[in-house]
This record gives sequence, C-alpha cells and structure tokens, in this order.
Amino acid sequence: MNIQISRRAMIAIALVIGGLGALLVVLQTYAEAVDAGHHLRPYDSGVVHKVEVGDFLTIYVDDESKRIGADLISGMVLVALATAAAITLLLLSAAGAVKRLRIFYALSALGLGFLAFDELGAIHETLGHNMPFLVDLPGVHRPDDVVYAVYVLPALAFVFFFRDILASSRVGRQLFVGAFVLFVIAGLLDVAGLALDEPFEILVAVAIAAGFISLMVAHLSEHLNLSASRDAESVGS
Repeated sequence: MNIQISRRAMIAIALVIGGLGALLVVLQTYAEAVDAGHHLRPYDSGVVHKVEVGDFLTIYVDDESKRIGADLISGMVLVALATAAAITLLLLSAAGAVKRLRIFYALSALGLGFLAFDELGAIHETLGHNMPFLVDLPGVHRPDDVVYAVYVLPALAFVFFFRDILASSRVGRQLFVGAFVLFVIAGLLDVAGLALDEPFEILVAVAIAAGFISLMVAHLSEHLNLSASRDAESVGS
C-alpha cells in the first residue's frame, strides 16, 4: 500500500513538473514584452512588464524577477535548504526514522522549494499584479500583500502541527523564534512600502536555514547512531 502511494505521488509530481515545463516553453515561445513602467497598474508599484502571449493572454510581470539582489540571495539559500531537507529525508528513511519525522522533512523540502521559486521568480508580486481587484480590500495598498498573507496560513499550520519537532533542538527553537520575529517585521515593512524589507528577508532566510541545519544535524546524528547500533547488535547476535 505504501509503495502504491509513493508511486502515485511520484507520478503526480512528474506530471506537475512536466506541465510547468511545457507551460514555460509555450510562454517563452509566444510571449512578447510590449510595455514596461510604473504606470501599468492602478496602484503604487515598482516597474511592471506587460507581456502578451499571442493574442489571447496578457500577463503583468514584476521587475523583481529580473533583479540580482536580496531576492536572489534569499532564493539561493532556500534552494540549498530545500535540497538539504530532501537529502535528510532520504537518509532518515534509510535509517528507519518514524513516519512523522519523514513527513516533516518531505513537507519542509516542498515548502522551502516553493518559497525559493517564489523568491527567484517574484511569484507573489506577479500574482498580485494580475489580480488588481485585491487592492480594493480594506487596508490593502498592493494586491501582492494579500498573496503574501495567504502564504502565512499554511506556514502557521505547519508550525502548529510539527511544533514538537521544531522545538526539539534548543538552538533551533531560538533561531526559529528569531526568524518569526524578523518575518513579521519584514512583512510590516513590505506592507508599508519601505525598502528595508529586503535586508530583513535575508536575515529571515539565514535564521531559518540555521534553525533547520541544527535540526538536521540533531536528527541525523540520533538516527544514524541508532541505526549503527542496531546493525552492530544484529552482527553480534
């Protein structure tokens, strides 16, 4: 049963990746930038590119997807962290770790990978530019603020459900608390439209990375040692 579920999950992931790849090929083939500037959206924004895909689709793309700066640094940190989480998952699975811990690292790898994709591609900014009606909501100055806030919901659910694992390392616990505080500050600065949010986003990524690394080291050390002990006992018997 577990093998069937794994195969279905792998097939689903392969289909999603293949679909995204095909979509990117279509966009690259038929997309054409026809305009750019601050004037394209009915709210205060940075530079936005108007991209037409053939004669049937118009997309507004945030200029941050083309920048080399804080978003690139944060994105690369998140890519490395997602990769490390995936490797940890494989090692823990080989060591016979409990299912809950394996699910934790599987979701961590997927979530961190998505956040890396968002950072490198300015996804939530671009989504916001294509949903300008969100700016009509009370207290919203830019539509991507709503998209950014939606990201918080699954993150909070993840933290709540796996709070015991996240708090299992004292150093990791302190780093995650610090990352949460910095995340809130970065969100407030972003909503306020202040440029200081980018340095805070880098600090958030670094704090999360350090926290996860401390967890990975603790879990791998514990389970690999246990696995080695079991092997030694089986050889002795």
